[in-house]
Amino acid sequence: MAQPRFVEYENLTRIANSTVILALLAAGAALVIITRNIDVSVGSTMALTGIVGGSMLRDGVSIAVVVPVVILAGAGLGAVNGIGVTYGRVPSIVMTLGTLGAYRGISFILTSGHSVENIPAEFKKIAVTKLLGMPVIVWGASALLIGLMLLMSRTRAGRHLYATGDNAAGARLIGVRTNGMVIIAFSASGALAALAALVFLAQIGSVSNQAGMGIEMRAIAAAVIGGVALSGGVGTILGATFGAVFITTATSSLSFIGIPGFWADTVIGAILLLALFADARVRAGLEKRRLSARYKRELGGPPEPPPGDRPAPAALPSEKRIAGGVA
Repeated sequence: MAQPRFVEYENLTRIANSTVILALLAAGAALVIITRNIDVSVGSTMALTGIVGGSMLRDGVSIAVVVPVVILAGAGLGAVNGIGVTYGRVPSIVMTLGTLGAYRGISFILTSGHSVENIPAEFKKIAVTKLLGMPVIVWGASALLIGLMLLMSRTRAGRHLYATGDNAAGARLIGVRTNGMVIIAFSASGALAALAALVFLAQIGSVSNQAGMGIEMRAIAAAVIGGVALSGGVGTILGATFGAVFITTATSSLSFIGIPGFWADTVIGAILLLALFADARVRAGLEKRRLSARYKRELGGPPEPPPGDRPAPAALPSEKRIAGGVA
């Protein structure tokens, strides 16, 4: 309302182009969170794979070779996290904090603190090529995210990922290889971070060991704002993508109306806290209703007291213990 030019097609195209990197990282974050884990190393993974890809491109290696090598490198870095979490029994936050520092350190060693530049023009041309008025990178990312969405909602592997995050012990009892699912989720997150690095290279034309610093927090925020539950087993790739669009749009709109950029993280943090609070309240209410319904179904439920003779609040804890025992 303050700036009608904000919704002009050209500006919306710029926003879509700016959203691609965060959307890819948010999709990876969503896959990991759905398995009841978390990955805070995607920014470092993006920097390291970007440096590898940028160095290969600078040295004249073919794009057809660089792209799969970078994606496989990202998947391998993600698999290291998954193996550490599953077979090493290291909590995911601790494991990925460790690799966050390690991958960032390797990036610094490879570059000696300098940026990788002189990316070939033919690769940078990808970022400015348009199809039907929209950058081809946006179309490609959209197709990939739609494919992931269908994979999660229509395939057995997708159902197994949800089962792993919802109830790992129960999933193992019905034959789900939960360790494998966790490794796959982390590997996919790493591969998506590598794709984000390739997009970064095409859009910026250079990369340094500082690339992607702090972006992992925005990726997690986008997933959570998009409805991915930190408790695992709930969420969609579509929701995470919309979360990324929301964050990018909010950031862009603040600068569009003249609000300093340093307010962006404050606003996004406030929105994330509100989303988490609302999510916790809704889930608590749903759980209470579920337990109440089970109590009535399996025990017949207590007779409904007259309006003037309702049980005192002190009786509630015992009812909850009974319901918990039945469960």
